[in-house]
Amino acid sequence: MPVIAIDGPGGSGKGTVARLVARYLGWHLLDSGALYRLVALAGLQHGLAANDVAGHARLAAELDVTFASDSQGEEQVLLAGSEVTRELRGEQAGEAASRVAAWPEVRSALLGRQRAFARQPGLVADGRDM
Repeated sequence: MPVIAIDGPGGSGKGTVARLVARYLGWHLLDSGALYRLVALAGLQHGLAANDVAGHARLAAELDVTFASDSQGEEQVLLAGSEVTRELRGEQAGEAASRVAAWPEVRSALLGRQRAFARQPGLVADGRDM
């Protein structure tokens, strides 16, 4: 399975490049850093306590997420079929993501999710843990 991994410092444009390359090639897209924000956002949506490690790890293992681009090439993130791009990039999700990203149980669960993104015809992966 071909995989292109794009890494770099925050604000360097790796997400933009990853979306453009995935769109050009017709491949799937993975924003691995956004996965932690998505777990945090899902936890908030499900009313989990901020310190519920097991609950967040369960959500991470079952995360139903799609990374895409709209017709103008802008980022579009779907969580369980609902568009959450704006909420995902908000301060609340960012703060919660810092917390859940430190939990080994969540990191382990997300590793399996990251690997599941690698499917035909190929994957462009942006971010950490590649």
